[in-house]
Amino acid sequence: MTKRRYSVRSETVQVPMRDGVRLHVDVLRPDVEGSFPAIVNYSPYRRSMTTGGGIKPYLRPAAERGYVTVTFDVRGTGNSEGWNDSMTSAAERQDGYDMIEWSARQPWSNGNVGMWGHSYGGAVALQMAGAAPPSLKAIIVRSGSDDSYTEWTNRGGSPAPELYAYYATHMTASNFSPPDPDIVGERWAEMWNERLENNVPWGISLVRHLLDGRFWRERSLRGRYDQVEAAVYVIGGWADFFPSSLLRTFANLKGPKRALIGPWGHQMPDVGIPGPRVDWLEDAFRWFDYWLKGIDSGIMDEPPLMIFVGEYSEPATMRREVPGTFRCEKEWPLARREEKAMYFRPGGRLRQDPPRESEEAGQDTFDYDPCVGVAGGRQGNSWAQPMDQRVDEIHSLVYTGDVLDRDVEAIGNPRAVLHVSSTAPITMLVVKLCDVAPDGTSALVTKGYLNLAHRESHETPTYIEPNKIYEIEMELLACAYRFKKGHRIRVDIASADFMNIWPTPQLCTNTVLRSPDYPSHIVLPTVPGPREDLPEPQLGPPAHPLPQRDEMGAPEFSLTRDLINDTLTMGFVTTRPWVPGRVNEGSLTVSGNEPSNTVARGDTRRRYTYQGRDILVDAHCITSSDEKAFHHTVQVNITMDGKPYYRRQWLVSVPRRFV
Repeated sequence: MTKRRYSVRSETVQVPMRDGVRLHVDVLRPDVEGSFPAIVNYSPYRRSMTTGGGIKPYLRPAAERGYVTVTFDVRGTGNSEGWNDSMTSAAERQDGYDMIEWSARQPWSNGNVGMWGHSYGGAVALQMAGAAPPSLKAIIVRSGSDDSYTEWTNRGGSPAPELYAYYATHMTASNFSPPDPDIVGERWAEMWNERLENNVPWGISLVRHLLDGRFWRERSLRGRYDQVEAAVYVIGGWADFFPSSLLRTFANLKGPKRALIGPWGHQMPDVGIPGPRVDWLEDAFRWFDYWLKGIDSGIMDEPPLMIFVGEYSEPATMRREVPGTFRCEKEWPLARREEKAMYFRPGGRLRQDPPRESEEAGQDTFDYDPCVGVAGGRQGNSWAQPMDQRVDEIHSLVYTGDVLDRDVEAIGNPRAVLHVSSTAPITMLVVKLCDVAPDGTSALVTKGYLNLAHRESHETPTYIEPNKIYEIEMELLACAYRFKKGHRIRVDIASADFMNIWPTPQLCTNTVLRSPDYPSHIVLPTVPGPREDLPEPQLGPPAHPLPQRDEMGAPEFSLTRDLINDTLTMGFVTTRPWVPGRVNEGSLTVSGNEPSNTVARGDTRRRYTYQGRDILVDAHCITSSDEKAFHHTVQVNITMDGKPYYRRQWLVSVPRRFV
């Protein structure tokens, strides 16, 4: 493996697409003559401004190692021309394909192209792998999804509130912001006016596609894994949004593949919270050296899967590190796993022996409380990690196992098999797997969601017949966890996860049956421990210290209960020190007695100082629901030097169909 380090030169180019729209591209490459492989990255996150996260900090190290990095803004964003009406639009996907092939044709290229990306950039790398451009040889995906509907936007068939309290307004402000005149020149005002006239706030397409279908299938790799020809390396985190999605992708790919799953939230492994953090970049270069340079780096001789097996850590809203160990495995799911069923028994017990004929048929009921989830944390957010689950267990069904006489490792996707009924035509099942410490603290291990109206299909759901018994099998998010001797295994069942799924509209009573005829249970994928024939992962420590909270943009985060009106509100304020002038504020308010009336609000402000002009872009979104519909309102207000420059409002209402 080459150790040579090159000096680096940078340039910006305008690359015309097949419809004439020019994308603004940053190119970093070794400052010597020769041909090198290219690594492409793109997103709508205004890459010229984003220096604190994502892939950008790793571009120069890549160029120093003999790669050409090609980074561009999605059309209608940042400093690229054109406009867009939704995330990963058809035009954007075509641009991605064409930019890969453009990179392969350049004089500095050896014809081999890779991709890497984080979050949105990771998801589009998977999409491009599915499109299979001839020059794309290898990708690295950090925190991307193979299925945006089930894994991100509509978990279990219910809308994710964070999309409307944060993402929709964040992307509206970004997509209606001006290009930088110092970069694009005199055409900046013309380019800006084009996007002001034609860009459509992304929240509109989200609220118009609350059911699965063609819109989401076009944007997903799931079900099309056989189209992938490139070598694929996925990097996920147990505290992030997409560990199940990435491991499912890894499991279904037939070609060369590699996976690293750590404890992290939605950050790169060298800055991830919770830690331990690792230097992932050396492994990334070994991957690209092999596939793009033809150097035998030894990476393909190693086990293809590295996972972090966690252990109990006292719950806290912002844990910086958790105990556990990394280990190597050869496949996913693990071939040596043993599926161990644990049955729900009288008195809230969780036992390995199923209900007996001699026992009286039993059932447990619980009332749907839309405010359950205050301890659940915001999925994927490092600053709102799960707390002690006993706060939510008061309003949930709880089944607890005996004290363990030995360690038990659960590695895989636990499954819940439930025999249930409801008094409402739509209800949600939220199943949590927890670790109960000797002092009684209940720590969340993993969880799963299912809107029971979507029990057969997310595309063509059907209402529940009230009081009819249904057998439901639902998969929980993947995990790798060691329950320690002296602890207990617990299962919680509720119909809400306040911060992560939109409440179903009607209060109801739900019933879980537990009898020989209706043996509700959970299935744990257990393993006896690490394989002794496999080496330990070679993951070094990160090259730099973890930033302090003020350097990371420490948020404000609160939960407020209105005891008179019976509402619960989650509120947050976030800043990004590396993006001057950006502030995000959001809230979600749920009614305890009228859950159909839920409101998410979001505000994003972005300030720019361009050539002496002071430009303020203010985006405001309100998304609300009632018994019959969802309503989405977007306002964009722009001032220049304190004077009104642009103002527009969009109003969209869609029927509340099966959500």
